[in-house]
Amino acid sequence: MLIELKGWKKLTNNKTLSNLNNKLIKIKKGINKSPNEFSFLRSDNNKEIFSYLKKYKKKFKNIDNFLLIGTGGSSLGAKAIISLYNQKKINFIENLDPSTLKNFFKNNKKNNLGLLIISKSGETLEVLCLFDILMNSFKNNFDLKNNTLIISDKKKSTLRNIANKYSIDVLDHDETIGGRFSCFSLTGLLPMYLAGINSIKLKELVDKSFKKDLLNKNNVNNIFMAAVSQIIKKKKITGHIFLVYSDSLMNVGNWYKQLWNESLGKNGLGLYLISALGAVDQHSQLQMWLDGPKNLIFTIVIPKKRTDDFKVKNNKNILPAYLNNKRMGDLLNIMAESTAAELRKAGAYVRIIYIEDDKEESVIKLMTSFILEVSLIGKLIGINPFDQPAVEKVKVRIKKNLKQNARNKFITT
Repeated sequence: MLIELKGWKKLTNNKTLSNLNNKLIKIKKGINKSPNEFSFLRSDNNKEIFSYLKKYKKKFKNIDNFLLIGTGGSSLGAKAIISLYNQKKINFIENLDPSTLKNFFKNNKKNNLGLLIISKSGETLEVLCLFDILMNSFKNNFDLKNNTLIISDKKKSTLRNIANKYSIDVLDHDETIGGRFSCFSLTGLLPMYLAGINSIKLKELVDKSFKKDLLNKNNVNNIFMAAVSQIIKKKKITGHIFLVYSDSLMNVGNWYKQLWNESLGKNGLGLYLISALGAVDQHSQLQMWLDGPKNLIFTIVIPKKRTDDFKVKNNKNILPAYLNNKRMGDLLNIMAESTAAELRKAGAYVRIIYIEDDKEESVIKLMTSFILEVSLIGKLIGINPFDQPAVEKVKVRIKKNLKQNARNKFITT
């Protein structure tokens, strides 16, 4: 992975940059002293996790397809990795949209279906409602007791009560890891393993990648983290565009959006992270980025190689000559670098991340670097990157409004 940061040092002076870099190195050294806080780095329970992977792969060996019910951190990480493989064994329902649920069962009538129900709290409204609907309206489509698995915190909850009532297997969500940081814990590794991905090898790669990033004192991304911490505090720049030039990375963008926004939007601080897709969004948002308010920074992710690629042959000499023998991946990369150059010319700060290819190993390294990056930026700006207190306020309000039991009696103050 290669990171290009032309012009970023201008955002702060050398003394401040040096001080922030030293602070980052100090934080990294102290991480081992606060393992519960940076619990996404855990590897001491790998053997236990791997045993569960093997156990449930064996138990569910006759399952044709799985339906994963979860939202936010319970689904986005696994979905980001699984989507790289372009397989359909794990299907995700993350929202209370009746059309989505109906269409899923319309297209999966004959399949032997398994259910994965994931909620860290065991009280996630969407998950509870969807699970209830499945048990009552689609009960003939699956074996509730034998083909269902729940992952949730080891504490009393509605989801645990359902599991006990119907004798459904439950695995403990790691209580020390927040949902959005849990994609490389059991929460994400098990769905990946059931999808046919070697999660054991993947977790070993994750641990190695984290260790390498923590030991790297001269990481060029330290400049990015230091500069962003200053940008956030000055509050002149308000947005961070995350632009990927690969369709297979779209779900990584959705995952990163939650990771960044829930972790860093605290106490009036933060940058709105907006995920985007190149080259599609060059035809919808680029005008605003180039000629609108100068209040954005950009991260552009470019795979150097593509797993699958096709060449423009122009055998009939109909197309412009400059397209002759150009591969689709080359065209996307030229468009990406051209966009970055024009954004810089317009005065924007652009981080380009070149990953080796669009395969899982490159994406794993990217995601682990983002998890560490967001955590460290939070520490630099003096907030807790691991909670989401404002979100809890909305959850409380929703429950109060539901208890009113009348559409026009919602609480508005």
